[in-house]
Amino acid sequence: MIRDGVQRGSPSRTAAEWFAARLQPHDAELEQHFSDWLAEDASNLDEYALCCLTWELSGAVSRDVETELAGRPSQFGRRITYAVAAVVVALVLSFAVHERAPPAASQWHTGPGMQRTVALEDGSRITLNTRSNLEVRMSHSRREIRLLAGEAFFEVAKDVARPFLVTTALGEARAVGTRFNVLLEGDREEIATEEGKVLVRTSASKAAAVLASAGMEATLVQGEASPVLGHADLARIENWRANRLEFDRVPLDTALKEISRYTALPVRAPSLDVQRIRISAVLKTGDIQALKAMLKGAFGLDIVEGKGEWLVVEMR
Repeated sequence: MIRDGVQRGSPSRTAAEWFAARLQPHDAELEQHFSDWLAEDASNLDEYALCCLTWELSGAVSRDVETELAGRPSQFGRRITYAVAAVVVALVLSFAVHERAPPAASQWHTGPGMQRTVALEDGSRITLNTRSNLEVRMSHSRREIRLLAGEAFFEVAKDVARPFLVTTALGEARAVGTRFNVLLEGDREEIATEEGKVLVRTSASKAAAVLASAGMEATLVQGEASPVLGHADLARIENWRANRLEFDRVPLDTALKEISRYTALPVRAPSLDVQRIRISAVLKTGDIQALKAMLKGAFGLDIVEGKGEWLVVEMR
C-alpha cells in the first residue's frame, strides 16, 4: 500500500519523501515506519533535520501549501506535496557540494571584559563575549565557525546552499538562518536558540541529534552521547549582550564566578558563610567598584586585592 509517496512495509525512503508524507495527518503505522527508517542509518536524522530547517526558510509558502492541502482533493494535495518534496530534495542536495581545498581561517578573540562584533561576508554577524576565541572559514559550500573558548551570539544570514556550522570539541550546531548563542565552559556546552531552529549533535555520537527550536537550549557534556534539551535562559544572553549582569537571589559564590568572566582578576569569597549569601543585583560587566559598593551597603562586605585575585571579606 502506498500513502503520499511512501510505501508501507518499505520504510527505506528518502528524507524528503518522509518529510512530504508527514506534512499531512499521519497515523501510528506511518510513524512506526518513520521510526524504523530513522534507525536504519545514522545520517537519516541529519537529512530529515535539514528538510525541516529548509522548510523553516519558506514559512509563507508552507502556510499556503497547508491551506491548499486542507481545501483541495487529496490527489491535488499529493501533487503539491510531491512538488514541495522535489524542492526540498534540490536544496538538501546542494549541501553536498565539496570544496577542492579548505579555505583559510580568520581568527577572532576577546580579552577579559571585552566584546566584539564581527560582520561576515555573507551578511551574518557574530558577537563575541568576554574571554572568547574562534575561527571562521567561509567557502562556496559551507560556513564553518570553530569556537575554541568562551561564548558567542550568532545572527545567521539565510543561505540554504551553505549550511552554517558552529563546532567545538564537544559537538556541532547546524543552522540555515537563525539566531542562537553558544557558551563553551570546560567540558560543558550550551546552545540556546533565540529564533528559528538549530540541529545539535555531540562529537561522541553523530546519530544522537536534537532540534533546538526558539526558546530551547541543547546542553552537551563531555562523555555523554546525546544532547539534552531544556528551556533556554534568554534573559541572561540578552543581558550579556547589553554589558549587564542580573542576579535574583543567587548564592554570592555563583554570582562571583559569573562576574569573574569579565574581570582581569578572578573574584572569590574564601568564607563558606559569605559564599552562601544570596544576592539580588543588576551590575555592569567588569565594574568592580559598583560590586564593592553594593556588597558594602547591603551586607557589610569589602573587596580587597589578594595575590592574583580579588577577595570578598567581612569588613573589620
